[in-house]
Amino acid sequence: MRGAVRSGRRIAAVLAVTVLSGCATPAGSPAVPVDPGPVRPAAGGAALVAEAHAPEQPVVLDRFPDGLLLQELRHNEAVAHPGYEPARATLYGDPTLADTLDGPVLLVGTSSGSAFLGGPPCCLPGERQVDLGGRDGLLVHDADRTWVNVDPGSFSDHVQFVVARGVSDDDLIAAAATADFSTATAALAADAVPAGLAPLIAGSPADGPFTGSVGEEFVLAGESGWVIVSAVRADPRLAALWGFWTDDPVGTVVRGQPGSLGDMHGIYYGDDARGYVWAENGLVLSVIGLGDGDQFLEQVVQDLRFGTVADLEAMRHGAIDRLATPEGIGCQAGTPIVTGGDGDLRWAIGVEPGPAGGDQWVSCLQLFTLDGVPPNGSGPIDLPPVGQIAVTSVGSGEGVATFPKDVLIGGVAPPETARVVIGDADGRTVDAVLAEPGPRPGEVLFGTFIQDVPVVMNGPRLVVTAYDATGAVLDTAP
Repeated sequence: MRGAVRSGRRIAAVLAVTVLSGCATPAGSPAVPVDPGPVRPAAGGAALVAEAHAPEQPVVLDRFPDGLLLQELRHNEAVAHPGYEPARATLYGDPTLADTLDGPVLLVGTSSGSAFLGGPPCCLPGERQVDLGGRDGLLVHDADRTWVNVDPGSFSDHVQFVVARGVSDDDLIAAAATADFSTATAALAADAVPAGLAPLIAGSPADGPFTGSVGEEFVLAGESGWVIVSAVRADPRLAALWGFWTDDPVGTVVRGQPGSLGDMHGIYYGDDARGYVWAENGLVLSVIGLGDGDQFLEQVVQDLRFGTVADLEAMRHGAIDRLATPEGIGCQAGTPIVTGGDGDLRWAIGVEPGPAGGDQWVSCLQLFTLDGVPPNGSGPIDLPPVGQIAVTSVGSGEGVATFPKDVLIGGVAPPETARVVIGDADGRTVDAVLAEPGPRPGEVLFGTFIQDVPVVMNGPRLVVTAYDATGAVLDTAP
């Protein structure tokens, strides 16, 4: 399913893809689009490697499209680790072109992951095994580009590849036979580069147009789609390497700047990605839509602005506060919830009748940090007779063995509860946040987030005690 932005693709871009695909087979005859479009930053330059850094001036949104919430936000400076280099792809192109992406291009890269893995698509019609001179290869034609998967099947969570547009199969296979993945920067042997091409730029990441371990990135999430905004401070030439991942050989004007717009085949985020890449204000940026998130691309691109650190923090804290709603944690609208937090962390817990009615109840729990996919939980909760405590929890992080080190815990306390105290095995006690009303008349919702909970192999990790206004114990669980 694709949104309005996809439907509005320019006919000229489609024709250019067709022209390039049709001219891809003759070796050494680079094809140039009939309409070269806007001239994007060429990839060629004095230094091969384009290093990325965190933006000095953050990119912010003052408002989010209806239906999207800010789910993640990262603004990372590079942390130096002795001997560590980020994985880089190398882009080869025609050094005589003012816009590298107008002509034939080739990229050598890698991807790794588990749930997500970029690189050549699987199982397309016409794919075939090829000999890479001692290594196996798999040749795959996908839309406007051709892939060679190097040593397919050798890794379950890692892939090495050479991918090109406007390069013949024979030239691509010969080049892939020399691909060197032994260093952080994947590259070809100098004497195997297809005629007319040269190494122009290397940069991170090696499997798509977004930030690696450095830069700013935020994720807007909806019911069935996402928009991912990435920004790094880098040489504008990096936009050519990022722009390679779009099926846009012609170019597209983005916020008044020459850039790229199109489907993104083989990137780490998945095959249904579509988005923009451009350079502006000393930054290289991408805005990528996944699922039905592509319908919001144009609005997000136009609403982005360069702000301050204070603006970035306002966006962070405002988003966290907006998320702590019944709907934001998976409960029905109008369900009472209890919420709390400190700084960059907020949590919320709700308990509501189950969909089947009767004595069935369900709980909703969510932790909001914007530092990654937050822990959340929902499911049945057994409510004992009124007057007793009911407890629900969800953990985050990994401590000893498989026990989560941090726990979001809460539930339902008896009527007349004035205080709920949660204690761990080390003797630490934390007062929970209370909220009325509870799911049944007189009851009180409670909750809190406790970090570094000690592991107990036999017995409860946390004990919950409810007190009335006089300090008398109303109930203890477990």
